Amino acid sequence: MRRTRIGLDIKILGGLFLIFGTVDLVVIALFPSYAFKLFGVAVTGPSFYLVKLHSPAVHLLIGYGFLWLRPWAWGLSVAYAGFGLVSETMNQLAFGFHPVRSAFMATTMLFAAYVIRRRALFTDEDLAAKHHILVSEETHR
Repeated sequence: MRRTRIGLDIKILGGLFLIFGTVDLVVIALFPSYAFKLFGVAVTGPSFYLVKLHSPAVHLLIGYGFLWLRPWAWGLSVAYAGFGLVSETMNQLAFGFHPVRSAFMATTMLFAAYVIRRRALFTDEDLAAKHHILVSEETHR
């Protein structure tokens, strides 16, 4: 009998992303004048409120996709990690070295490497194999 993986680690990450997305929404709502730094530019003012909402929206989408192991969640998470790394690199160049931004970059690289390694969990494979439905030999006679 072949053992299937349930991806509990990825589902836990999905729950964390849902929490992060919710916290992002609360922070943006409580501090609307916060200057969000994106690609070396400090985004401020009420007209950029929607730009700031991309972060919680993507975190919530990744969280949902990780919880249900949706194939699109893998690509979204890897692409968003790349987006974050490029943005933070430009922020470092524009605003100078900052240890928190450097730690973010290091953890994002580790996260991306881990998710890339777990790619097989997000593939569209046979539903019976994915959900571990046992079929007895008697039904095939």
